[in-house]
Amino acid sequence: MSFKFVFLMASAITSLAAAPLSADPQRGHAGAPPPHGGPKSVAPAPAPRPTPAPPRTATSNPVATKISTMPQLNAKIAALLPPNMTLDAASAGFKNQGQFIAALHVSRNLGIPFDALKNNMTVRHMSLGQSIQDLSRGADAPREAKKGEAQATVDLKTAKHRGGR
Repeated sequence: MSFKFVFLMASAITSLAAAPLSADPQRGHAGAPPPHGGPKSVAPAPAPRPTPAPPRTATSNPVATKISTMPQLNAKIAALLPPNMTLDAASAGFKNQGQFIAALHVSRNLGIPFDALKNNMTVRHMSLGQSIQDLSRGADAPREAKKGEAQATVDLKTAKHRGGR
């Protein structure tokens, strides 16, 4: 027997026990409407049941969703993520997996804060090369961008070859 059923039965019994069993002299007999619009004894309406919230998924953007379907790639990316940053938060705003993974590699390769690189690419709409040039003046931006993109390509090909989607 469920708790909800037991609770409803207890509520019903309590309501019935509180109702008068003998005739009310002003009403004429039990259950008749009160004379001249007097007070009525009405059981309170049951509280509406809350609508359950839809289940939250671990990821909410397409890049994170796609990466999370490939266990080996997901593990590789998790190792590249900044501390205390989720895959969903890190990949939000990137156009595709390749762009996101290349940015992770460049951040790691050059020691550039990922948040700054991501901001340049997703908010300021700079290319990877422009972002590198902006954040690491001494770096060979075109070479480093190509290196990060090549690393991303290898990661994606490896994941697809090993049974990813």
